Amino acid sequence: MDKIWQRHEIELLDQNRKLELSLKTSGGDLNSNAQDLHEKFLMNTSHLSEVQNNHQKIISDISIDLEETKMKIREIKVIDDILGEFGGTKTDLGIAFPIPSRSPDDLILRTKSENETQIIQILSTQIFGGLLRTFKLPPGKEVHKVTWNNGIIELLFV
Repeated sequence: MDKIWQRHEIELLDQNRKLELSLKTSGGDLNSNAQDLHEKFLMNTSHLSEVQNNHQKIISDISIDLEETKMKIREIKVIDDILGEFGGTKTDLGIAFPIPSRSPDDLILRTKSENETQIIQILSTQIFGGLLRTFKLPPGKEVHKVTWNNGIIELLFV
């Protein structure tokens, strides 16, 4: 079993698209989560204790839903689930689907093999925690090439 993640380069097909460059930096990174950022925000509003108490109650009430959502995102899905969720298509050569990202620079696509099945993980710097989706390919299929064209990511198989 190959348990090591291999990162794939995302080839940019749309040559007319200008990628945005940003000099903004954030104190958070892919290891930050919404709860940590919420706590930092609330620390800066100490004079609003009533607001803090009400906010904390709301956060506590929905924390179970958030945990369920996180587990759903971490779940390893099959291709048909991903294509259905994102409105993608499947061909003999691979799959293509729109991805919620402004540019391929915001994405990381990596793979690993488990029990002769390739697992694909797509990460995005634009979401908390980074993990967008994880899914598996049918047995015997492997990612050969990854391309980006105007918001559509295409994975070609061998």
